[in-house]
Amino acid sequence: MVIRDLANGEAAFLEEMLYTALAWRPGVELPPKEWVLEHAQVIVFHRDWGRAGDTALVAEEDGRPVGAAWYRFFTEAEHGEGYVDEQTPELAIAVVGGFRGRGIGRRLMDEIHARARADGHTRISLSVDAENPAKRLYAALGYVDFEPGDGSGRMILDLD
Repeated sequence: MVIRDLANGEAAFLEEMLYTALAWRPGVELPPKEWVLEHAQVIVFHRDWGRAGDTALVAEEDGRPVGAAWYRFFTEAEHGEGYVDEQTPELAIAVVGGFRGRGIGRRLMDEIHARARADGHTRISLSVDAENPAKRLYAALGYVDFEPGDGSGRMILDLD
C-alpha cells in the first residue's frame, strides 16, 4: 500500500470518500450521493477543493485508490460539525468497503497527522457519532472528546 497526496483531477474520489464516510451505519441507506454531497453540512468538505490549507492523502493499493484522509480549515461562519476554531483543521476519513479492517484507516490517520505536524499545526479535530465504530480508532490514536456532552461528537488530537 502506498500513501500519496491527492492528485489534481481526483476530486470525484474525494467526494466518493466523503459519501462513504457518511454511510457508516450498516443497513441504513443514504439518499443519492448527488443530493447528499450538495447538502449544506456536507458541501463544505469538498466545494472549491484546493484552497489554501486543504490537505488530502490517498491510500492506494495495486494502483487503485482505497481510502482517503483530508482536512481543511473553516470559519465561524461556515464549518463542519467538528469545528473548534479557525486555527484547527477539521479532518475527514474513509476507506472503501471491502478494504476496511486491514489497517488502512490507521495508516492514513498516522500519515495525515504527520503531515499536519510538518505543516505546523498543533491540533486537529473531527466529528464522529457516538455509535460509529471508528470512534474507537480515534480514541486509540489519542483523540479526546472536545466539550463532552455538547452533542456534536467533536474530538480533538493534540499534535505536539
